[in-house]
Amino acid sequence: MLPFILLSTLALRGLPAAAPADSALLPDTTCMAGDAPVYCWDSPRLIVIGVPDTLRFIYDGRNRATVDSVARKEGLRCLVNGSFFDGARGDAVHAGWLSLYGHTETPLKTDPELTHVVRMNGTGRSIAFIPAGSFARDENPALVEFQAGPLIVDRGHVREDLIRASLNGLSAHARTLLASRDGRKLYLISAPGPVTLGEIAARLVRLSVFRGGILDVINLDGGSSVALFVRGFPQLQVNVDDRLPVLLGFH
Repeated sequence: MLPFILLSTLALRGLPAAAPADSALLPDTTCMAGDAPVYCWDSPRLIVIGVPDTLRFIYDGRNRATVDSVARKEGLRCLVNGSFFDGARGDAVHAGWLSLYGHTETPLKTDPELTHVVRMNGTGRSIAFIPAGSFARDENPALVEFQAGPLIVDRGHVREDLIRASLNGLSAHARTLLASRDGRKLYLISAPGPVTLGEIAARLVRLSVFRGGILDVINLDGGSSVALFVRGFPQLQVNVDDRLPVLLGFH
């Protein structure tokens, strides 16, 4: 088990959206999964995990293994559900564009939910969120590209237009999201309790961990697909016995 280091137990709530920077929402607890910081807020539950290494994209349409078994077999410290998929569990395909290291897996899809293509460069550890309408394929073999959405925070601003136009942005569901600060530092976000995209976006832009940088956040799959594995912290696990075709994680 990795060491658990309690760093903070202070949380500030009920602050106005225009609160000054020194009134940011601090986490209730912060622990370390090795060198990966894990920030937790309560009421409602929110978990933000800093990605210290290259983020892995795992795709298996037949989803033959559970989230827990994939994490253990691959030696991953953290694993969450990834982007959307079409079809039933056991016979699924990625919903929208998916290209893995220069090889196209599934085509671009016109969908109000899938507003952007996420482009991750494993070598340079950079990330970009490209509007689906202006996306052009890059055949760089170092890249992973996958369609997801909607983009709920764009350069620090809540995208209420994209949230309203999405299929389930205004209804409350469990959520998994991917965030970046300054296009380089990545975060995995899990909100296991039901929340609208507008509510979680408004909360994320106020979190202390994201202050001092430019924040972008994109929605991944949600509802019954939400899963979270953090090695050494069973109290944080969510839905790890499910079998999901698309996963994101790191060693």
